Amino acid sequence: MENQFKGYENTFAVTLRSMMEEHPHTGEKTTQKALAKAIGIRPQTVSLYMDGSTQPTAENLFKIAKYFDVSVDYLLTGVSSENKEVHKVLGLSEGAVNLIKRAHDTDKFGSCSEVVLVLDELLSDVDFYRFLEDLSFKMENLKKLAQMSPDQKEKMMPGLNVEGYWAWDLNAYVQEFIKKELEKRGISLRQD
Repeated sequence: MENQFKGYENTFAVTLRSMMEEHPHTGEKTTQKALAKAIGIRPQTVSLYMDGSTQPTAENLFKIAKYFDVSVDYLLTGVSSENKEVHKVLGLSEGAVNLIKRAHDTDKFGSCSEVVLVLDELLSDVDFYRFLEDLSFKMENLKKLAQMSPDQKEKMMPGLNVEGYWAWDLNAYVQEFIKKELEKRGISLRQD
């Protein structure tokens, strides 16, 4: 059985690399040198943590969690105990839950921010889910098309740049959805 705690794709290494690339609270990039200095180890050791060659001691794990202001369970499993139920029920990632919380917390006046209100409206609208299903379908088709040879593409629709057309169609579909959503909110993008 493969050791789930060792190797490049282990949860801790993946989570650490992700947080180094974009701090979960500030969005800033963290260097190996900065993290190493903050927890009292060598940058090379951080590199070994990031590639999954070795795991931190319990003390260093706690220091890393404190540095990024996340829980140790999040570092080890990718989901904090605080968000475990939301993850289990909705399947949202830790990052998604934290960004929603951050959007909610940014309002200085004690009410939901505009971002949260728009998000709530979208998540309450059946058209949004239809849009996501169609978008996923169109993106999957574009991925499959990208893997085809030029001859296969030409046979599909002779004389037409199928990939270019499907990319244009996807772009137009997204633009139309956004336009409709803006119009629902009383904003028109008419070009007179």
